[in-house]
Amino acid sequence: MLFFNNMNLWRITHRKIIDNEGDKIVNNYNEKSEKHKFQNDFSQTYEDAFRWKFVYHINIMKRFSDCLGRDKLLELIMRAVEENNKRNATANPEHTLSNFAEYGKEAYKNMMTYEVIEESDEVYEMKVTECLWAKTFRDKNAADIGYATICHGDFTEATAYHQKLKLKRTKTLMQGHDCCNHRWTWEG
Repeated sequence: MLFFNNMNLWRITHRKIIDNEGDKIVNNYNEKSEKHKFQNDFSQTYEDAFRWKFVYHINIMKRFSDCLGRDKLLELIMRAVEENNKRNATANPEHTLSNFAEYGKEAYKNMMTYEVIEESDEVYEMKVTECLWAKTFRDKNAADIGYATICHGDFTEATAYHQKLKLKRTKTLMQGHDCCNHRWTWEG
């Protein structure tokens, strides 16, 4: 799959994989006591890992853009990300805004620099001032592809996590703003 979004990152960081149909959970480790060579540690910085993962993606998307046109490419990427997030929705009544916020704090601590602005049972707001996704895509002059691939899906990802969770955001580092101003609200 060419698109790597935050929900997939969550599944990888929690060592689980969801198949293409979104309904089969498979452990990402060998049940034996011996590790398979695919589970060996690979010393690499987060920045190097992002560069390795996304430069390949960026180069392919730029070639598609040459064939389709940039606007059509971005439209297709955003639609695919939205559909993927909806397909992977986990209608779990146990999900809360608090669970969502706690997961994000741990999962993204090495990928973003952020400040929590407000945190309650109804609101979680954070200001992101450094983002490894934005750095990687902007360094390759592909911020529009980065926004379509990474940032745009944040809205459907919130609703996929729980239908009561909504995201409001007016700025992103990916688009050249001074920060990302994420504000999630628990509605209803």
